[in-house]
Amino acid sequence: MNPHLEHLLSRVFDGALAPEHLADLRKSSLGDEIIAEQHIRSVPPGMIARLLGYDLPKVTSALLFPYPSPDGGFMDTVRVKLFPPQIDSEGHGFKYAQPKGSVPRLYLVRRCLREVLEGGDRLLIVEGEKKSLALAELGYACVGIPGVEGWHIRGDRRLLPEFDVIRLRDRLVELVPDGDYQTNAHVKRGVDRLGTALADRGARVRVVLLPQEA
Repeated sequence: MNPHLEHLLSRVFDGALAPEHLADLRKSSLGDEIIAEQHIRSVPPGMIARLLGYDLPKVTSALLFPYPSPDGGFMDTVRVKLFPPQIDSEGHGFKYAQPKGSVPRLYLVRRCLREVLEGGDRLLIVEGEKKSLALAELGYACVGIPGVEGWHIRGDRRLLPEFDVIRLRDRLVELVPDGDYQTNAHVKRGVDRLGTALADRGARVRVVLLPQEA
């Protein structure tokens, strides 16, 4: 495991949250219990570059979302929310970062992990860690993907390995994309491809449309 990630997951950093990070989590209605269960914590500024393997000089702080493993531990996956959001060399904004060359993984929520892996009731798949946590707090079995194409490795349309241990055959799987699904061709393409990949595993797939922002 990334030694800096391993250090951040230690008891030393339990409850370590900067005020702006806690406020950001509260905006998604996340409570203290689920934050603690997921080991979400602030990254000390001096560790951000070491954790990611590169420097983002305009970033003043970062919020770590560790990725729980199906076996109960944590995956060797680094993904952080950046404060403030950044602009890349092509002028695109981005709020999250991970080490270069790293592959996406499925974000599992410990609170509903057993139901996700073994249950037969409907499963929800949403974009982003905070959305999946908010749904889990409401009692839903759900998982998160880090972006609309975050369900597969680049250049490979097969589902991520974490899907292999989730019961999918004959299960209702609801895809809940962001509200721009109907207006953004890239988002629609990614969601439709995910639906096809899940259907190939025997899942009964349905897309749930969120209200579009005015």
